[in-house]
Amino acid sequence: MVSAPTEDPAGSIKRQAIVIVHGQGEQRPMGTIRDFVRALWQDNPELDTPGEDHPRPRPIWIVPDDKSGLYELQRITTPEHNGRRSDFFELYYADLLNATPLRNLWRWIKRLLWVDPAYVPKHMRWPWRFFWALTVLSAISALLAILAFPQLFDVNWYDHYVFAPEARRGQLISLAGLLLILLPKFLRPMGFLRALPRRGLVLVIAIGILDSFGWNFHVFNLMLLGTLAYLASTLLLPYFGDAASYLSAQTETVQSRQGVRNRGLALLKALHNDPEYDRVVIIAHSLGSVLAYDLLHILWREVGPTKDNPPTSEAIEAFGELDAFVRCAPKDVWSVDEVGRYQRLQWRLFRSLSGQKPGTGDSAYSGWKISDLITLGSPLSSAEFLVTDGHDDFTRMKTERVLPTAPPQPYDETRGALYEDPQKGMAAHHAAVFSAVRWTNIFDRVDSPLFLLGDAISGPLAGSDRFGPGIADINVEITWGRLGWRVFTHNWYWTDTAQDGDPPAAHLRAFRKAVGLERSSDQ
Repeated sequence: MVSAPTEDPAGSIKRQAIVIVHGQGEQRPMGTIRDFVRALWQDNPELDTPGEDHPRPRPIWIVPDDKSGLYELQRITTPEHNGRRSDFFELYYADLLNATPLRNLWRWIKRLLWVDPAYVPKHMRWPWRFFWALTVLSAISALLAILAFPQLFDVNWYDHYVFAPEARRGQLISLAGLLLILLPKFLRPMGFLRALPRRGLVLVIAIGILDSFGWNFHVFNLMLLGTLAYLASTLLLPYFGDAASYLSAQTETVQSRQGVRNRGLALLKALHNDPEYDRVVIIAHSLGSVLAYDLLHILWREVGPTKDNPPTSEAIEAFGELDAFVRCAPKDVWSVDEVGRYQRLQWRLFRSLSGQKPGTGDSAYSGWKISDLITLGSPLSSAEFLVTDGHDDFTRMKTERVLPTAPPQPYDETRGALYEDPQKGMAAHHAAVFSAVRWTNIFDRVDSPLFLLGDAISGPLAGSDRFGPGIADINVEITWGRLGWRVFTHNWYWTDTAQDGDPPAAHLRAFRKAVGLERSSDQ
């Protein structure tokens, strides 16, 4: 087994860029990035230097910047700390997927519903069944509502609800729920009522309405249909609509997919071309992890050490050590120590490439600056279900180097990521991006019929049957609230859910370590 060196061949990192790629949904510009900056920098006790005073939150500056291409976005920068300065950027793309036509969403939903059950991964079977049950329930509810129209129009519902004595109890229940929502908004002394859960109060109002109508089945069905329509408009279209636009390559989605990728590449290239930055880290959540994965593949082909931008002799040596390690390592699953050695070799290769100056090859780009990809709650764990047509198609696309893996697929039977081009000499092949980029995947999945526990969207990515054994999978268990809730933790990866006075939550410590704002060469 090849041991991993610890020296840093290209000197220390003085300035780094952290790129945040948000997930799906109606995100606000600069909304998500502030939470990440707070978690990684402003409230991070792991950066404290013993004997020094560290204010909370740590200071930041918000600076106008044109690298993102949007005037709505700005750079968040930190003061120099332990010889290093960090700049945070947001890759914002929600506006480009906002106009998702309903037919795109419907086409994607049909694909998920009618997919061959053999293509559904084991961990997605319960969510898939639930999705089917919800679809059937919606269809039945809509059919019953249509059939009941004649009967509904024959009843004087207004007189029944307003004047009937038997409706009084339900009216009082609904009024009580409404007052508990409105009073703290307009009367400051009643502010303590804000602690009451809003959804629970809405449920109280609904129960009051049903009681006023004598728990009439048709009224119940109409309320159920309205609830399903509300969920579709506020959850299905904004969240799954983005996924339908990006994950589904159709005639109607090509332009939006191209626009999202162009914006992302423009930002990453601008950071690559800026001589001030020695390191770039990409943090991607949910659907953003799919986008970040695609962008890294495209960027590597354009500015990486391929035949059009050949690596230096120092980088070739680092490539050789990496390939030698992969040849000796197990083919299917690596231990934690083996992944650690692989990532240290990746870091050495990254530092060799980042020290490559303009003019070394035929390209004007200065080496390769992206060191890490950190994915949070990534749906790539279900890639054979969401991205490709089953496990066989997924395997084929990896083998053909359409989908990059860690470690990269070998160039041929005798060569790994590195091969010799007849005209340009030694170079890396176009899908070898995870030779230099360390991939850490943090997830919180519970394989259970109770799939709302934890984060059903997330999952492991390491292993030869997924994206390669060289990914550092970190399975965390996120709990929130005083009762230690575990319900749908998909948006909690960067939030400290520990109680006041306790150490930071374990999942947040794992996230901070993966980013490594002040990582040295031997970590």
